[in-house]
Amino acid sequence: MSAQGKMSDLLIVGAGIGGLSAAIALGQFKERISIIEQSAQLGEVGAGVQLGPNVTRILKSWGVYQSLDAYVYEPSSLEVHSALSGQLLATLPLGESFRERYGAPYHTVHRADLHAALLECVVRGGYGDIHLNCKLSGLQSTEDGLQVSLEENRKYVQSQNDTSTPESFSKKLYQGVIGADGVWSKVRDIYFDTSKSHTPFGISAVPPPSPGGVTFSGDLAYRSLVMQKMLPPTLRSSSVKVWLGPDMHLVQYPVRGGEWLNSVLILNTSRHSLKPGDRPQDVLSALDWTLNMSQAEKALNIHSIFPQTCSKIQDTLRAIDTWSVWPLMRSNPLKGPMQMARGQVALLGDAAHPMLPYLAQGAGMAIEDAFEMGKQFKLKASTPSQADGHRTQQLFMNYAHKRWLRNASVQKRALMNADIFHAKQFVEWARDRSLKLFGPKLLDMPWLYGYKS
Repeated sequence: MSAQGKMSDLLIVGAGIGGLSAAIALGQFKERISIIEQSAQLGEVGAGVQLGPNVTRILKSWGVYQSLDAYVYEPSSLEVHSALSGQLLATLPLGESFRERYGAPYHTVHRADLHAALLECVVRGGYGDIHLNCKLSGLQSTEDGLQVSLEENRKYVQSQNDTSTPESFSKKLYQGVIGADGVWSKVRDIYFDTSKSHTPFGISAVPPPSPGGVTFSGDLAYRSLVMQKMLPPTLRSSSVKVWLGPDMHLVQYPVRGGEWLNSVLILNTSRHSLKPGDRPQDVLSALDWTLNMSQAEKALNIHSIFPQTCSKIQDTLRAIDTWSVWPLMRSNPLKGPMQMARGQVALLGDAAHPMLPYLAQGAGMAIEDAFEMGKQFKLKASTPSQADGHRTQQLFMNYAHKRWLRNASVQKRALMNADIFHAKQFVEWARDRSLKLFGPKLLDMPWLYGYKS
């Protein structure tokens, strides 16, 4: 090895749900892990997350429920309603019957509570050092390993009482780098961008298709979180409730042990200047105005769009006056494993496969990705003796081969649901009719919930 720097094992870029999950999955097998996070403090924004049995069984196997158990909620059922008439179209029992069918529960939880439980598991297990205010600016393959650089003039905060500095990151070489930095992934932009010419160590000079191509979907998500006791009894809920209507849908479910109600109202932006296919930078620029509207203006904007919706939705909108808004981004489904791993760099979660939330599996797929990556590294002991970089490259490619088709299937179903949920006229009628006739069979998805990595 060159004398340029000391080799470490793995660097995870991003300390969100995906990054912390990767640290748990890999740290259990004694990999030396560093995690960098561009934010100044750890935490999650947003609201609720739905965790199907395919995800809860993984979290339980990691011991995350030691910290999470007090905060999750097990809804009694999934109910689908018409947003126009309010009519109940279909019901899928959850609770104990779901546990018996899939061997694990269906839970809802606040994103911040899930993130906190994952973080506690990382710290408790000593699975990695987390470094804040570290923004990746460069990633370079060398014959001796991967070299990273950080954006200049950023304050560095260490979390484990070590003496690392930004300069030490540029001197250290890594066997592998995992991009878990979300839909706006810097790792993806740097290393998987087909417009840039670089040849990662040990692979073909012909670039694979980029997993990027992230554009605005045309929908905005308005989120709110309110204590159930502050709502009229008729608006409180112990189940997951979905209202489907033209160009919109509303999802509500309890979180934080059932004490809070999470609401997500997704609207098509046909009344805005934003258009489907807009570039991310254009969307964020336009939304600077939307995000800075006063709460009264924002609420009026929501109320004025749906005078035709049922009384239950109107009552909900009147009762909740504080909403945050965020653009929903999309990308085409993955086409192959090279979009998830390239050389000694792998992508995980939204960095690899951004997906619309119309299957409630964004966090779930990141956790599944991490679990599969951990399984591959568990097998390293049986791998023939190789240079560390070549071994990591092979493990990453095995991981990508195991995961890409599963993720592509979920991406495709979420895109299909976007059209079904927001259908109009005849398609809307056919959807509602199908739900009335075959509701439980349509809502229950063994291929999704019964999946075991």
